[in-house]
Amino acid sequence: MRITFIVFLVIATSYTSWTQTRYESWTRVNFTHWTKSKFGIGLELQHRRQSNYWAENKNIFEESMVTFVRPWIYYKVGKGWVLVSSPLSFYAFRDILNKSGNTKDYIELRSTYGVQRNFKLKNILNRNRAWTELRFTDINGPSTIFQVRLRIQNTFLFPLKKLNAHTDLNYNLSNEFFINKRKELIAFDHNRFFNGLQIKKQKYEINLGYQWSRHNANPSPYSRNQLFLNSSFDL
Repeated sequence: MRITFIVFLVIATSYTSWTQTRYESWTRVNFTHWTKSKFGIGLELQHRRQSNYWAENKNIFEESMVTFVRPWIYYKVGKGWVLVSSPLSFYAFRDILNKSGNTKDYIELRSTYGVQRNFKLKNILNRNRAWTELRFTDINGPSTIFQVRLRIQNTFLFPLKKLNAHTDLNYNLSNEFFINKRKELIAFDHNRFFNGLQIKKQKYEINLGYQWSRHNANPSPYSRNQLFLNSSFDL
């Protein structure tokens, strides 16, 4: 009964999302390898696609939105705490400018530093992370924009069903909020809420669900609605 309710909640939430503002699809894969010491390395690859929201199009695979490559360095400091660093990552963005589908491409470089820790709450896994990002946006344009952004994410994984001896089906519920600093202005930037299912098997996991984000943009806020496929592999 519980799994039926959760699946219904995921489907219902996804359905209501189609009445919102922007429609996108996100695909992410993350590879991680730990050495015998406290160090680990990783590589994150992500591609996002979008519909032409100016024309009220709902085809989430119509146009490229962003492709990025982000290497990671991990270091365990004890008691479950892990320091994370991505000294330099590359982002290729594409904005849709109008109903005709004209686009603008720009490049961003980013450095990310933070900390993460997992907690076990009986049979529920709680994942937490806090990142600081240094962003250099539109570096191929006439003037580069520098911003500092704080990201804090909290995730809960609820066990639903054991599929076999090594594979579990979980319900993934997470929230992440962003605080942005640009010049002298510090403000809430946006919030992401993810609701989906996870298949976890030993050293890999696959998450599929709906993500909603609310952006505090000028002149008016807007929402993004994303079909999100997120996977991780420990090598």
